Amino acid sequence: MATTEQRRTRIKRSVDAIRDKIGTTIPDQAKLDFIRNELIELASETDLFNLEAFPPPEPDSKRRSCLYRLSEDPDHRFALYANVANGEVNAPPHDHTTWAVIVGITGQEENRFYLKREDGVELKDRQIVEAGTGVTFHAEDVHSIHIADGDPVLNFHMYGLALEQLPNRNYWSEPAAEWRVFPAHTDIREAR
Repeated sequence: MATTEQRRTRIKRSVDAIRDKIGTTIPDQAKLDFIRNELIELASETDLFNLEAFPPPEPDSKRRSCLYRLSEDPDHRFALYANVANGEVNAPPHDHTTWAVIVGITGQEENRFYLKREDGVELKDRQIVEAGTGVTFHAEDVHSIHIADGDPVLNFHMYGLALEQLPNRNYWSEPAAEWRVFPAHTDIREAR
C-alpha cells in the first residue's frame, strides 16, 4: 500500500508541471491538452489512486458522490480533486466559469457536451471518461455528467479555481426551463 507521503509527492510533481506550463494565463486548447495528458499519467498510478485510498460514500448515504481535495494553491488556483461516485449520478448541464479537466482512473463516466442557449441547451457530443482518457473545458463550456448504477467511479477533476471560489456557476433546470446558479458542492473531504 502506498503511503500518503508518496501520494503527496506525486501530486505535487504533476501540479507543479501544470502550474509551470499555464502560469497566470487562461489556457488555450493546447495547454488544456497538456493538463489532461499530465493527469492521465498521474491517474495511471493506481497504487496511489484507487477506491481503497478514496472510498465512495456508503451505499445508504444520501449522496452518491464526494470530492477529495488533493491540491490547491494558497490563492485557490490549480485545485485538484479525486471525485468518487457509487451509484447513479445525473448532474444537469452546467458551466464552470473557469477551465476544467476530468480524467478517468476507475470506472466509466459519460460526459455530454452542449451548446448553451438562452432557452436551454442543445446536445452536441458525448464522451465516456475512463482510465487513459479525459475531457477538457474552457470557462464557458457546458457539460453534464452521467454515471450508471453499478461499479464505483473514480476520476480526477482539476479546476483553474477551487469549487468554493466559483459562486456563479450556472446549470440548466429542465423542470423550471431556466438557467439557475449551481449550488455549492457539500461534500469536499480534505486529502492534502
